[in-house]
Amino acid sequence: MSENVLQDDPFRQIERATVSDAIVDQLRALIAGGTLKPGDRLPSERDLCKRFGVGRTSVREALKPLIAMGLLEGRVGSGTFVAAESGQFQKPLQWGLLGDLQSQDDLVETRHMLETNAAFWAALRAEPENLAAIEATLQGMAANLTNPDEFQEFDANFHFEIARAAQNKMLYRLINVIRGQIQTWIGERLTLAPDQAQSFAHTSLAQHRQIFAAIQAGDSDAARAAMDHHIQTATADLRRITK
Repeated sequence: MSENVLQDDPFRQIERATVSDAIVDQLRALIAGGTLKPGDRLPSERDLCKRFGVGRTSVREALKPLIAMGLLEGRVGSGTFVAAESGQFQKPLQWGLLGDLQSQDDLVETRHMLETNAAFWAALRAEPENLAAIEATLQGMAANLTNPDEFQEFDANFHFEIARAAQNKMLYRLINVIRGQIQTWIGERLTLAPDQAQSFAHTSLAQHRQIFAAIQAGDSDAARAAMDHHIQTATADLRRITK
């Protein structure tokens, strides 16, 4: 007897995997099998393109979800690395949190709790190399004010470098878990209102510079306040756009 099929079947046949999906699967297998170990640096984008026999876009699209899942991490000026904690701790935490981060309000509250404190501790604990990495993301933002995709990458990396500068592995892991949501958040703010994108970018850069100045000065309270102001401003902008 054949099974009954719903008229409005919510399930759809799986389409053939994209090139980037195939790269994701291969990299995940290399990490799971131990060929790529925690802390290992991946080949450059150009080298990966040659090894996989694909274009740069496919490689970039493959790296994004792996970074969002916490399996890889990008380091400004250094490249992409297998996350130091990409195994048993990361996966259950990742899926537990991502399942609850469906609403905009949840993400705002989570970002606020984590990132304001990251800025606070970064001001007290940042090493010279941390400050240099954060400053490099600001330079990247400034050079890409009219290029939303590149600006978004440097913007997101600014926040992750601050998390790294806080010298708290647990805090960094938690922020890395919601990396994908943070990047989506930044991207939506720049792309949903293209006529305002450049204005948003200039405002965002100015606010990021204020955050960095406070961290560089070792003023933890000012760093936390500057990060709070930035998140609240970005929240107000996005809510106004998406009404």
